[in-house]
Amino acid sequence: MPRINASRQITIHCSLVLIVVSLALVLYPQALQAQSQQDDLDVLATWRTYSDAPNLLYKHIASKAYVYLDQRRNKLSSISGKSGWSAYRDSVHVRLATAFGPLPEKTPLNARVTGTFEHQGISVEKILFESRPSFLVSAAFFKPAGAVGRLPAVLYVCGHTEEGFKADTYEKICLNLAQKGFAVLAIDPVGQGERVQYLDQQGNSSILGGTTNEHSYAGVLCLALGRTMAAVRLWDGIRAIDYLLERPDVDPSRIGVHGRSGGGTMSAYLGAMDSRIAAAAPECYISGFARIFQSIGPQDAEQNLLNQLKLGLDHGDFLFARAPRPSLISTTTRDFFSIQGARETFESLKPGFEALGQAGNISMIEDDAPHMSTRANRQRVYAFFMKEFGVAGPADDQDIEVVDSELMRISTTGQVVTSGSRTIHDVISQDAAPLFARLEHSRRNLHDHKRIVAEKALILSGVDLDSGPGEVVFRGGIQRVGYRIEKMILNTDSDLPLPCLALVPRHNKPVPAVLLLNPQGKLPEAARGSLADSLALQGFLVLLPDLPGTGELAANQQGDDSVISGINYNLLFGAQLIGRSVTGIQAGAVCSALEYLASRPDVNPSQISAIAKGTTGAPLLHASLRGNLLQAVALLDSPLSWESIFHSPHYDLAQGATVVPGALEYYDLPDLMGLFAPRKLLVVNPLDGEGKSAGEALRNRINGIGNQFYAKNVKAFAIRNSNGKSISSMLTGWLK
Repeated sequence: MPRINASRQITIHCSLVLIVVSLALVLYPQALQAQSQQDDLDVLATWRTYSDAPNLLYKHIASKAYVYLDQRRNKLSSISGKSGWSAYRDSVHVRLATAFGPLPEKTPLNARVTGTFEHQGISVEKILFESRPSFLVSAAFFKPAGAVGRLPAVLYVCGHTEEGFKADTYEKICLNLAQKGFAVLAIDPVGQGERVQYLDQQGNSSILGGTTNEHSYAGVLCLALGRTMAAVRLWDGIRAIDYLLERPDVDPSRIGVHGRSGGGTMSAYLGAMDSRIAAAAPECYISGFARIFQSIGPQDAEQNLLNQLKLGLDHGDFLFARAPRPSLISTTTRDFFSIQGARETFESLKPGFEALGQAGNISMIEDDAPHMSTRANRQRVYAFFMKEFGVAGPADDQDIEVVDSELMRISTTGQVVTSGSRTIHDVISQDAAPLFARLEHSRRNLHDHKRIVAEKALILSGVDLDSGPGEVVFRGGIQRVGYRIEKMILNTDSDLPLPCLALVPRHNKPVPAVLLLNPQGKLPEAARGSLADSLALQGFLVLLPDLPGTGELAANQQGDDSVISGINYNLLFGAQLIGRSVTGIQAGAVCSALEYLASRPDVNPSQISAIAKGTTGAPLLHASLRGNLLQAVALLDSPLSWESIFHSPHYDLAQGATVVPGALEYYDLPDLMGLFAPRKLLVVNPLDGEGKSAGEALRNRINGIGNQFYAKNVKAFAIRNSNGKSISSMLTGWLK
């Protein structure tokens, strides 16, 4: 066997070592990356008490709703006598006016008939009128052919369907009523039939995918102004009554309202808010918010009034408001609007109607069916109006053939928006203009403006600034090169726990800390190569929470009709009912996270900063109103202004979901940025209202507002683009 000399042996050994080391240097980062991808970073998983984590934000909102509903129930139980119920009815009128929000001034209807014809003994007029200037409502007027004199009339408001009132079921009801001797005015709701507002390029259908989406998309803009989509819909109905009263063939003392589903909602609203309506028959809507929160949850924009539950209002109040005028509640037992809620509401109405001397004027009918107009219920509705308005004859429901859709086309193109009408965006923007002007004027007196902003931002958002971290439960640690990940749950003693990850660098002294918020939750930031990873390797302790509605607390969206492009409007409108906002609830969670950071012995409490990505900027800015825990804030790829979502008909849905109801009457996001002065605030790669990179004009405008607040320290406020630079390197110097 050949011998190898010692020097050669050493050379071979060293070569092998170098090869092994080289391989390790190549493969170790890959191994670390694979390991980080396999890290178990879920915090709530395997804990049965949090097995329903996706619904915790919803249940939190519902729990507050139940408190207000209990208070209302206790109030009703204490009322007695005619004077007591009369006083309660009067208070309902005042509270409903507040909850609907301001209504516009009446302007000329400019009604015109676009065509007439007869159909199976029924005269039909196709009508356009303006509920607001150049805002067209498509409608049809039905009455018995050859009828003379003034007829009793019913305003028919249809439910959610793309065809509007021309859907077979709805049109047949109109034809049946006309056959029995009524004049019937049917109108298309905004967003339906010939009134689609967000049309595709062909001008045929909605780009939003459905009628409820059209309502909610516009409804968010209304909310930001302290107004409601309910008021928009209500106003169309009020103006429809105005039109009926202009006609010589309608008896003004015999006007009723009827509709199913969304039309049941509007029937209830109109019956409560328009005293000219003598009889109301809402169908498949009246229930009660306690049962609604237990079942389907709050629905699209127009079905939820501003602060409705906080003001002590429930479904029954729409009928209390009109007491003792006749009302009929039409229901089905398998409706998604809980029949149990309807029965409970009906029972709660009886004492008030009885005390006012008209116990027989409140009635309820049921049929064993799902959410629909059954033949039995239709006949009982016809009989109700015939009795109240003195119309003789049989109440049978006839299977009348509907009118050909082309013959029934009302506007020139089949859509009012392409036939000369303004859009709902135009109308809402018109309402917004004086509010924006008033806000700009308020900024001129900066001292008073700052006080107003600080006060209103807390009240309107409903943020709980006193929420500490509560009980903290440690859930385990994971070692990484350069730092350790700690898993924990904050606020385990509340109904909104906060799952968090802390990236803790290896240091023997307290370190600066960063709260990092991501609208997708903590997991994207916990990956190797992320911004959080970079900051931790630079010596920052980084806390990554899942804000309510994100990450492990992301709302369950499967089968939820209130979800549009991933945004759950069910939560947004539910929060509005209790006088709060999702942004405010999330801001309370941010406060808890900041309190926790300040309490850690390994954190320097004078060096706590926060970074918000995307739409988490809004809750962070609201949370920053709390004391001086934060020394610096950075907003990355964040919206600059709620006002900017009004600048385009097609605003970014995610930005819209952050709005605080009524905020734009008093403040916008730049005002909250300004209140952070003189501490450092950096905005990187800001977005406009469409979710695109903010243009120079918008940047300059927001920069101008910010500089008003930062006049004594202008270098502490900056709006920049990264222009390919490392975000981490831009932030490091800013945060220290």
